[in-house]
Parts: sequence; C-alpha cells; structure tokens
Amino acid sequence: MTEYKTMPLDQYKEMLDLASYAFNIEKTEKREKEFKELCSVSVCYGAFQDETLMSQLIVRPMEVYLHGKTFPMGGIGYVSSYPENRGGGDIAQLMKLSLEKMNEQDQLLSYLSPFSYPFYRKYGYEQSFDDIQYTIDVSELPKTQKTPGTIRRVQWEEAKATMKTLYKNRYQTSIGPLKRNEWDWEFLMTSREESHIALYLDEKGEAQGYLIYSFKGQDARTFVLQEMVYLSHPAFSGLWNFVASHKATFYTYLYKTGESEKIAYLLENPRIKQELVPSMMTRIVNMEQFLLAYPFKERAPQTVYLKVEDLAAPWNTGVWKLELYLTDRKVSRVTNEQELSQVSLLSGTIQAWTQVFMNYRTIEELHFFERIQGDEQTLADFAKRIPEGTPVLYDYF
Repeated sequence: MTEYKTMPLDQYKEMLDLASYAFNIEKTEKREKEFKELCSVSVCYGAFQDETLMSQLIVRPMEVYLHGKTFPMGGIGYVSSYPENRGGGDIAQLMKLSLEKMNEQDQLLSYLSPFSYPFYRKYGYEQSFDDIQYTIDVSELPKTQKTPGTIRRVQWEEAKATMKTLYKNRYQTSIGPLKRNEWDWEFLMTSREESHIALYLDEKGEAQGYLIYSFKGQDARTFVLQEMVYLSHPAFSGLWNFVASHKATFYTYLYKTGESEKIAYLLENPRIKQELVPSMMTRIVNMEQFLLAYPFKERAPQTVYLKVEDLAAPWNTGVWKLELYLTDRKVSRVTNEQELSQVSLLSGTIQAWTQVFMNYRTIEELHFFERIQGDEQTLADFAKRIPEGTPVLYDYF
C-alpha cells in the first residue's frame, strides 16, 4: 500500500537521488548543497512503498506581485517518479495533497514549470506566461544614444542592496513576478556563479538599472543577457551600450525575457531571430479568497455571478456572487437555485479564470473562443473592472 506524506529535511538525500535519476542530472557537491537548501525552505511530499520513496514533489512558499498587491504563492518543482512507478497515479495523489495543503496555508496562487501542459491542466493549471528568446547577431545590436551616466561592473555582495531596490521599483506594480525575499536572491545569484553584474548610474551617481550577464564560452563567442532591469530610458540605453561594447569579442547575443519586452522594433533591422516560448503555468488555489484580495478597478457598484468548474480543487467549484463597491466587496457562494434563475452567469473553468485574472488573455478573447460563457453585456461590464497589463516572470523553479 502506498503512503503519501510530507518528508522531513533529513530525507533530502533520498529526494536528491530520485530527482537526479528522474531528470538524468549529475549529483555534485554543489548541487547537493543547493538542493538541501531548497528543501529546508520548502514543503516536500513523497509517495512511499514499503518505506521506499518512489515519487515526489516540492512546494516552496513564495510571494508574487499582482497589480501592486502581494499574493502568497506555492511554487511546485521537482515533480518526479522512478520509471517503474510512473503511470500508477502517485503524482495525481501528490498533486491533490499539495493543493489541499496550499489551500490550508492560504496560498492563493500556485506556479509550476510544466514538462507537459496537458498533464498539468488536469490539476487546474494553465499557461500564464510567455517568454521571448532573442538571438541577435553582433551587426544587429540596437544603436542607442550615448547617455550622461556611467556603467560600473560590480560584485554581488557589493551590489545586492541596490539591485533588490531596483527590482522592486520596476516590478512591484507588475503582473506575476516573484517578490524575491533574501533567500530567493541568494539562491538565484549563488546558482549563477559564472555571471557578471553591471550597474548603470545616472549623472548624480544614483543607480537606475542593472544587467546580469554571462559568457557562454570563448569558443562559442556568445554573450548571454540573463536579466536586465532599468527604471529610465537613459538606463536602458546605457546598459545596451555596455552590451554593444563587447562586440569585438562576441558574435552572438542571447536574451530571454518576458513577452512585454518587445524591443525588436528598436533595432535598425527588426527581422532578427525571435522566438515566443510558452513558459510557466499558474492556477488560482482558492477562488473565494482570491476574489476578496484581487485589486479590481474602482467603478460604480456592481454585482456579478461567476461560475467556476474545478475538478482538482472542489472547494472552488460552484457559483460565486461577487459584490463590488467603491471601497469594499463581498464574496459568497450561491446555493439558492431561485437566485440563479434571475441573474446572468459568467462561466468558466478555473484555468480560464486564472488566465483572465493573470492578464494572460482578456476576458473578451476567452469569450470569443468559448473558454468563458455568458451574456455579452455582463461580460463587457465586468471586463472594465480588470486592470490592464502583461504578465511577466523572471524566475524559474
């Protein structure tokens, strides 16, 4: 009989053995240290047969920004099984267990990086982020104006406080990026031991942007832009001028960034190689609490009825009456069938509603493709309540 349970930290080596085998990755001293650190700040779930770990997943409690508010989020990773145990339903049970626990712990959202989109859709997750991968030849680099500021190459320990402030100032009003805490930053940067950092300082000496970059190898002659953050146009130009200053050494420049960073039109020839890459999936864990927290636009009072289907988290399934006022709101589950017969419903799966509220697609677009059903006027009125924007995420787990 299979037992499903949380695992203590002292079992991290068993978890690492399983992850290494399942993903065919080499066990090194550095990887073991990082994995242990990850387990120490996560909740680890395992499926055991005769006290032997056969399947697992890890949930790391995190926070994300959403239109200026902070939402608790459970990030799922290392979903893995030994080959002889695949297809037996253990991952399904672990996903169910993790959703129940995230709900109990008030984590309103959950993210994961899928090996299969159809697989995770069974558990209510849906595509919510896209990346753009630019491959830029040295001759295609953007031609930018010279700026009054300066570039300083710095070490992480020296620049960490400045970079944290720049990141927060850039993304705290965005849709979906991780609100990086101390551990997130340290884990990110220690895993990038071969990376370099450049700061852009304006004419007053104040930091306005940073670039994290690496060299893929002298033979490859490839310059990799890992993360670029800028608060002003001079910072944008100054950082790209710094990138272009390496053109005597590198032939190719790689830049993977969020879909909102559509910069090809700034190039002299915008026909560079650019690939849209489907990225992370998201789901709302608790619809009622999410609706209570979501930063709807303030408008005249409105009541809307949202019907939700969620096979993986049945506590979300049903009709939710959302009463929006100028400074307050009320969310309640509707159980009176007579009340339902007198109103117009907007209906969709938890996946469709997740895409609406994460701004991955507009509610009008999802209605056109029959992912959201309902009266067009009701839908148009509700659409005016949803803030605009494009989801962005620069962390992988």
